Amino acid sequence: MATSKSGAPKKRRSPISRVEGERRLIEAAIQLVRERPFSEVGVREIAQVADVNHGFVHTWFGSKNDLLLRVVEHLLQSIALEIRKAPPGQQALNPFHPDVVLAVRLAMWLNLEGAPTSGVFHQLRVIDELTDRFIKVEGIDPSIARAAATQAASLAVSAASFADMLHMENSSEAADMFDLWRYIVKLLAKHPPA
Repeated sequence: MATSKSGAPKKRRSPISRVEGERRLIEAAIQLVRERPFSEVGVREIAQVADVNHGFVHTWFGSKNDLLLRVVEHLLQSIALEIRKAPPGQQALNPFHPDVVLAVRLAMWLNLEGAPTSGVFHQLRVIDELTDRFIKVEGIDPSIARAAATQAASLAVSAASFADMLHMENSSEAADMFDLWRYIVKLLAKHPPA
């Protein structure tokens, strides 16, 4: 049996499925990027926290940045579910939710690192869920609902990205901005553009 540097028996990893290994790596990456700057989180550390061999990061994802893109996708899928569950009359997308802030900032960092982030928000269910909500809950014409959803997501991305610079620390400080947006959505429902 192999031993660690301290002489104690090394913990042996049990075989896991790819699905389970990917899930563990994504969850470990989320944990670590919440705690430290993205550039300081390494593949070996993610794998260690996940209790998965670090080689699987490259085998299953390709690179650290590819894994972090999957983290963004995972966070956005979670956000899409929250949008679907939001009651009518309530703000469906909270730009100050920790998952939104992390997804936006991580996507921006990955973009600066040269990762293929083009369309990351459009390819996922966030825009689809907002579009569906605007049609079914807000009564917006389907021909303009996706554009309205893209605008709402853009507002959320802006708030999540630049809240500090705009001196907004929570959703109550951005309430006026989102109240105005909800008013515009109601106007779009009543008076769709020609």
